[in-house]
Amino acid sequence: MIFAQTINLNQEVLATDSVGLREWIIVGGIILGTIVLVLISRQVLKVLERRTSMQEYVVNLIMRILTTVVVIVAVLYALKVLRIDIAPLLGGLTIFAVIIAYSLQPVLGNLIGAVTLHGSRPIKPGDQIDSNGIEGTVIDIHPRATEILTFDGVTVHVPNLHILSQPLTNRTADFERRTTLPFSVGFGNDLRDTQRAVEEAIRACDGVSDIPRADVLVEGFDESGVNLVARFWHGSDELFARWVVSEVAIAIQAALTEASIPLSYPNRNTHLDGPPPQP
Repeated sequence: MIFAQTINLNQEVLATDSVGLREWIIVGGIILGTIVLVLISRQVLKVLERRTSMQEYVVNLIMRILTTVVVIVAVLYALKVLRIDIAPLLGGLTIFAVIIAYSLQPVLGNLIGAVTLHGSRPIKPGDQIDSNGIEGTVIDIHPRATEILTFDGVTVHVPNLHILSQPLTNRTADFERRTTLPFSVGFGNDLRDTQRAVEEAIRACDGVSDIPRADVLVEGFDESGVNLVARFWHGSDELFARWVVSEVAIAIQAALTEASIPLSYPNRNTHLDGPPPQP
């Protein structure tokens, strides 16, 4: 009697745990759906690449991440359908993911930084930037670092995370930018005449924009003279901007000399107390 009850109980357990044709059909549908989803995602990303000018390696990175996530989810769901306990597998995957993420944190951070730079596009190849104390032209944005050619002709690779975490100046984001050039004149000069002479000289320089017009403002006084500042707009290219600033400085000095307006110089008086030392 007891033996018969044991046999019936085992048969019920086997009937409950057995996997039938229905479950295998569902698993087949999961596999087919995974393949179709991966293929559709690949086509969507290719269209996105053409319309957004995303680089190929960024698209490949996104595709690999999506494929991995879809495959993992599909495998876990298929195992559940087949009535296989996935709790130990989930625990192992979680520990493995934590270890990989911790060990590859800098690499993954720079990869994410590259995707962010391409997505938000604060900079692009050809832009002239100032980042982490480095000034130059962006050559390319690689998965690990951004390649910059300095104005002295040196190639520098700055990690993408550093560019995103530090202040970033894009000097060529606009077509024009303004430069402020300070200078000083003596106390005995007519400031109105000084303003007119310098403004005319600056506006006549090549490379200085007509709109907005260049102007000269009085900023204050110091012990040696009156402080003024010349403000003018020009093209945003850095090397061109440096040439324009040089031309404007030369024009200011020439205009002041022609108008007999001397630049101010620091005055220092030295007082000696007592007789000079004997040799």
